[in-house]
Formats: sequence, C-alpha cells, structure tokens
Amino acid sequence: MNERQEFQRLLNGALSGRYSRRQVALRAAALGMSAALVSTLSLAAKASPADRGATLARGFQDGTPAPEPVAGGVLKIALQADPTTLDPTQAGLTAIWKVVEHVYDTLVRVDPNLVAIPGLAESWEISDDATGYTFHLRPGVTFHDGTPFTSDDVLFTYTRVLDPATAAVNAANLLSIKGAAAFNSGESATLEGITAPDPQTIVITLEEPDASFLTTLTTAGAIIMSKAFVEANNGDVSQVANGTGPFIFKEYVPTTSVKLEKNPNYWEAGLPYLDGIEAVIASDDTARTGSLVQGSTDFIEYAPLRDVDMLSSTDGLKIAGDALTNIRYLGFNLQREPFNIPQVRQAIAAALDRAPIIESAVFGHGVAVDTVFAPSYWAGFEHEVAPQDIDKAKSLLAEAGYADGFKTTLITYAPYSFMTNSAIIVQEQLKQIGIETDYQALEPATISAALIARDFDLAVAGTNSWIDPHPVLLANFGTGQDGNQTSYSNPDVDALIAEGKRETDLDARAAIYKQLQEILLVDLPWAPLFVANQYEAMKNRVNGYQHYPTGSNASFRETWLSE
Repeated sequence: MNERQEFQRLLNGALSGRYSRRQVALRAAALGMSAALVSTLSLAAKASPADRGATLARGFQDGTPAPEPVAGGVLKIALQADPTTLDPTQAGLTAIWKVVEHVYDTLVRVDPNLVAIPGLAESWEISDDATGYTFHLRPGVTFHDGTPFTSDDVLFTYTRVLDPATAAVNAANLLSIKGAAAFNSGESATLEGITAPDPQTIVITLEEPDASFLTTLTTAGAIIMSKAFVEANNGDVSQVANGTGPFIFKEYVPTTSVKLEKNPNYWEAGLPYLDGIEAVIASDDTARTGSLVQGSTDFIEYAPLRDVDMLSSTDGLKIAGDALTNIRYLGFNLQREPFNIPQVRQAIAAALDRAPIIESAVFGHGVAVDTVFAPSYWAGFEHEVAPQDIDKAKSLLAEAGYADGFKTTLITYAPYSFMTNSAIIVQEQLKQIGIETDYQALEPATISAALIARDFDLAVAGTNSWIDPHPVLLANFGTGQDGNQTSYSNPDVDALIAEGKRETDLDARAAIYKQLQEILLVDLPWAPLFVANQYEAMKNRVNGYQHYPTGSNASFRETWLSE
C-alpha cells in the first residue's frame, strides 16, 4: 500500500472516529509520513463531525486540488451475493440493501461518519420530552413512475412494516412508535403513533424516549415505498421496485445480474453523476477479483481479504475500507437439545480458538471478540477474550451429561467465504471435544428460511452492520423478536435493552450495554467469533466513492468516472 493509500486509510479512520489522535499519530509515524501529513491526520481526528465531512471532501492533503466531477458513464460492479428479493421486509440480507439503497430513500440517512442527516425529510423537530418527532418532507419529490411523494407514502410504509400480515423481519426496528407493539401483535387494528396532518408533514410519537430512533429510520426496513405502487402489485414488490432514489430499477435476473439507470429527476440537484449501474453477481472470490483485474468490472464489493494486499499494489487499482460495525458468530438453537443446556453452549465456547478462525476466514483482517461489540466501538468494553480451553470444555460437557460428545449439524452461508471458512474451522475445533458436525453451506434464501423457522442446530452467521446498538440487541436478544433466531429469553436482558434505549447519555448507555454483554457471556445464545474489516476495490477511474463503516455503498450517488 503506497503512502497516498495509507494516508487515505488513516484519514478515513480518523474522520469516522475509529482512530484516536494518538493512534493516528503513532501509525503515521511508524510509516514515516511527513510532519505535515501527521498534523493533518491529527487535526482530522480532533475535528467535529461537521468538520470531518469538510476535511474528507478536500481529498488528499498534499495541495492537489480535487478534480471536478464528470457526469456520464455506467459503473460496472460485482456484487458478492444475490439479493434474492427487492423487498427488505421479507429478508434481512445485506445483499438486498446493496441494491435497494440506490433505488429507495429513507426519511433520515447517515453520512460516512455515521452522523444522522436529512434524507426525504429536509428537517425535523423533537419535542422537549424526546417522544415527539415532526418531520418536514421535501417538496417536489417524485417516485420513479412520476407520482408525487407525500406523507401518505411514509404512513403507508411504516404501517406496512408493522402490519402482522406483512411478517416483516425488521418490524422490531419500529416498535418504539406509540401503539406499534399492539398493532404488530394484532391486538390493535390501528397504529396511533403516526399521523400525516398534511402532505408534507409526518408526526411520530414514541412510547418513551428512544436514543436510537433517528438512526433506526436510516435502515433497510425504513425505506419509503409508494403506496399506490405496492397496492397495484398486491403487496408483492419482491421482483419490482419504484422508489425516489438516485437510480431507477430496470432489471433483476436472479443469481445473475442487476441493472439500474440514472434517475434524471432525483431531488438532489446534479446527482447522480453516473448514467447507471450494471451489477453482476459473483459470489466466488476468485471470479470477483478476476473481474476487476481483467477489466470487466470497475468496482467490486467485499474485496476478497486474501487479495487486498495484491489489489492495493496493482497499478490502476485502489482500495477503500477498514473495520465495520458487524459481528460474526456461532449461534445456538436454544429450542433444541442439547443446546438448551447452558453447560453445552459454554463447552462449545470454551473449545473455540479464534486466531485460526480469523486467519482462515478473513486472512487476519479482523478482531477476535467474545462479546457482541468490539472494544473499539463505544458500546463495547475492554476485556480479555477467553482463550481456548479444551479441558474446561470437556468438563462442562461431562457435567451436562455428554462426556462422549454428540452429533449435530452446522449451517452457514455458501456465498460468503468468511462464513464458510469460519464454519470449517469451527467444525474441526469441535471434534476436539467429541462433537461431530454435519457441515452444510446453504444459499442465502435457504439458510434465511431455516433461521427464521428455527430449523437448525448450529449456525455460523452474522449481523448486518449497525449504527446504534439498540436495534441489533433488540432484534437478536429481545424475547419473542422475529430476528431472535436462537429463541433466547432473559428478563434481565430485556430490561437492560429497554433501559439502554431510553437513556440519552452516551456514557450511561455504554455502562448499561457492558452489563448486558456480561450476562450474554454467561448465557451464550451466541459464541461471538470476530469483527471483520471490509474493503472495496476499484479502478483509479472511479472517483468520489467513500467507504461507510456500515458497508453501505450509498456514495454511488456521488461517484463519477474520469474516463
């Protein structure tokens, strides 16, 4: 990685808050960067979120002016996985978001520093008691079919997500809205917490303060759909799309390709620069890297971690990326024996050695964890990850009545090498304590259906990236939540999830989440494995792209081609 690329990586880390001033200075000094560059990085780490965005926009701080964007051209990209559907209410796959985020908009969105900024809502006010949100919608916005966007579409969208008939996998994200829980459970026929007093205004009332609410509205489950379009398609928008986003959906060939075209009437003046996006689905890492090196694509997501060093040193190519807010874990089905026995889960956790898992899965580009959040994330906490202890694991199995081990099944996602490689290492490590696993790598639609139906024993899986801790904790560990695929339930954890949502002081919230994770360390519905880095690789002709710590490619709206 050359100095320019290393500088950009450190700058992105400083701007996003992932590196402190001290960390940035030490890394820059170790790389022999000039005093001027070290000073720039230090200032970036100190900057406020608003200042950070301005600093990032100036590009490489060597006096070279940033080139003016040029409109036109089609960006050819390679996606790692098939979205399977264009309706994110029906599956929680990251692959869906990687398509629909370009077609649809949300009321609120985040910038590359994960700061909430206006989207379809150009402004909002929050009541003094932090339970009332009044959103003022942008005038003149239209859906891709030319129909006007109004508050009725917002009301319809959120009601549809919460309607039990929709069975939305992300309904939990909106349960803070007043009356949402009763409506979602079918106990009430109306959703009282959302009103549309006029076509340009949406008023949302919460049951109680929710520190995560604004960022929740930036997620896939909160994309705004056209009421008329969804109703015209009898509620099935799995293979069709009509949003207000920068690109218009043109074609989806399952397992093969996706085509998007520029929205000439996009509400952000002058954007997008691209005439369109043509995506091929290339789950094979070699094929994805080869497509970029050989020139059939301009950009690949999930740049294979084994290839990052090679790609970053290849003439004509560049890398963006760093750590994400994500987690890869071994999940237990607590409805099935013997995984309903705490000692069995504890034995399996004790048998795990995360170092070879990380080396095999992400070629060392990750951080070992045994808690939900990494220590570097504000809701994480510093502690030593438990090392592998085979004797302890065998003792716990004997205590649970399985001294001779047992046979079980282990499933994971076939398109993701970091998942399959992790699962294979886990399978080998469990053999050391007498647990024989039938390993199955399944396609996303198949494994998603199995997890939702709780039709599995063990699963190596992962979460989508998050901005605020609350949605990921509620969805995965809240009693009775659709996303709680392990069927975990602990009243103390439920209480801490609720307390963390209400608390608005960041330090106090961090203390709550520390206590919650300490309980999960004992209960172990998951055995967390690692937090992975993620990179995107692209040709030098691709300009304006910014890496998001969530893995989003939202900056395609500002991406342009220099040739």
